[in-house]
Amino acid sequence: MAQVDRERDALYARLRAIESDLASASSAISEVENKLAYIDSAMASLPSRLATVRGRGYAAMGHLEKSIEILNKKWMEASPAIKQSFYSNVQPLTAQIRSLQSEAQRLRAGTGIGIGGVGLGWASAGRLAAEASTLRARVASETSRIGASLNEFLGSINAIDRDLKIAEKTVELFSFACFPLKPEESPVLAIEGKIMTKDKCEGTLYFTNQRFIFEGKKEVVLEKKLFIATKKKTERTVLIEQPIGALQEISKGRVGLIAWTGVYIRFKPERRLEETPFDVKDWEADVITRFFQYIIGGEADRDIAAIKGTTVKEAPTIQVVRCPHCGAPYTKEIYKGQTSVQCEYCGTSIIIK
Repeated sequence: MAQVDRERDALYARLRAIESDLASASSAISEVENKLAYIDSAMASLPSRLATVRGRGYAAMGHLEKSIEILNKKWMEASPAIKQSFYSNVQPLTAQIRSLQSEAQRLRAGTGIGIGGVGLGWASAGRLAAEASTLRARVASETSRIGASLNEFLGSINAIDRDLKIAEKTVELFSFACFPLKPEESPVLAIEGKIMTKDKCEGTLYFTNQRFIFEGKKEVVLEKKLFIATKKKTERTVLIEQPIGALQEISKGRVGLIAWTGVYIRFKPERRLEETPFDVKDWEADVITRFFQYIIGGEADRDIAAIKGTTVKEAPTIQVVRCPHCGAPYTKEIYKGQTSVQCEYCGTSIIIK
């Protein structure tokens, strides 16, 4: 009797292996089907998401329109053949998988009646294993070929989705900001973070095409009952505001004792401001350094002008600014994004044209 039990257990293990092969093949087909559905959905949603952020005043990342247009065109050209291959060569294999799965289940149920059932089960299991292995190999070949084509589109979609999420979060955070935008100023990036100076404070790092601003947040208790705060509000205060050109460098690094990732913002020496660390997520540090170069290099201004249909105002090579009150020339550096300076002689505010 013990011999029969051992043979039955071994047969059960063989059937489980067969069922595992079939489940793996079925999962591969479902994965391709889900990718097709996701790409179709993304192609429909990406243009509307971009239109929404543009409608809310976000004019940076001008590459998005062209990227979405090119991607949609490629998908329209390639998708008919990809879908035809899937529905003709892959999807029909699902019925074969289910048939073999049903046979494996029947075989499992029929192995419990003595030595005869086990013996017959081993004979059928051998044939079933061969058919399942052949079917799994065919599914792997077909789904791998289609999947390679789909993965190219998924890579492009993920890159666009990443930038759209940055734009969507930026317009959301700018909608909460306590400061107004200046004329010809446009949002570029907003990231939530924590300033790591002596008085640590949660807040938001804002980058426009003209300024860098850090806005701190703190909760103020408005009402207490039995020492428990029952009513609170969030107060927002601008703690740092500088022309974007006054920033000398933004670098990624550790900003805490427990290897927190963040960024260090270094200002130009003449500003006499200390290097300031901010605690942000690892990927956000990469985004901040990328967007700083995008702004400081002038690409953001060109994108914003193109989206808004205006002309980029390039700074002249030599700009002589004189005080309208005393006529003295302003001799210090005028930073990118700076809209006014103070006369070194009489203190009058000079508007930068």
